[in-house]
Amino acid sequence: MSTEVKIVYADVENKVGDITNAAELLNPKVEPPIPGNTLDVVSKLTELSMKLETLLTNYQRVLLANTEMTTNSVIFMRESDDKVASAMQETLAGPRKVSQ
Repeated sequence: MSTEVKIVYADVENKVGDITNAAELLNPKVEPPIPGNTLDVVSKLTELSMKLETLLTNYQRVLLANTEMTTNSVIFMRESDDKVASAMQETLAGPRKVSQ
């Protein structure tokens, strides 16, 4: 069983970009209630709309924070992969003559 983790960075970056774009396009603002309308149903719908707006705004904020953390993790993994690959290349090159 292999414990190797293979990451296709371009695919991950594209998907994270898609999620970020979708989150930024999310418009959680509700329409204002119709003035002068005093029906109880309208009051309840207005209250529910405001709660939904708060929920969607919080969701958007959390989603954008998560995509930023994911992007940072991908950058870290890429840098780590580059360091490991560089160290392996140096090891595979064999001993080198030390100049004095």
